[in-house]
Amino acid sequence: MRFLDGEVTPDERAAIKGRLEASSELRREFAIFRSIKEDFRDLSFAPQDGDSVWDRIRTRITMPVGWGLAIAGFVGWAGYAAWTFVQSPSAIVVKLTTGAVVIGMLVLLAQVIWDRYREYGSDPYRNVHR
Repeated sequence: MRFLDGEVTPDERAAIKGRLEASSELRREFAIFRSIKEDFRDLSFAPQDGDSVWDRIRTRITMPVGWGLAIAGFVGWAGYAAWTFVQSPSAIVVKLTTGAVVIGMLVLLAQVIWDRYREYGSDPYRNVHR
């Protein structure tokens, strides 16, 4: 392998060439190792995005269905909670302050989601995987 990588001295190189000329078995093994080295040179061990069929299925089917169900469930739950809140016999002041807290938290959450959405396109670490 050192001979293939060019890491031998001139004397060692001459000795190895002499042995290669003398032995057909050694030449065959040398050809195999050279071929393996050339094959490995072109390989990349970094994961490729979207290589798996399952990644494409998850991206095109599973994720949209999951998001759709989650959003529909949240809208239904929020509607029921709002209806129950309005129908409760609590004082108007309690309803207004509770509503202000909930609306404030939703506005903050929406702002965080919007900021992440805008940043996603220019995020330099988006394609970095461990």
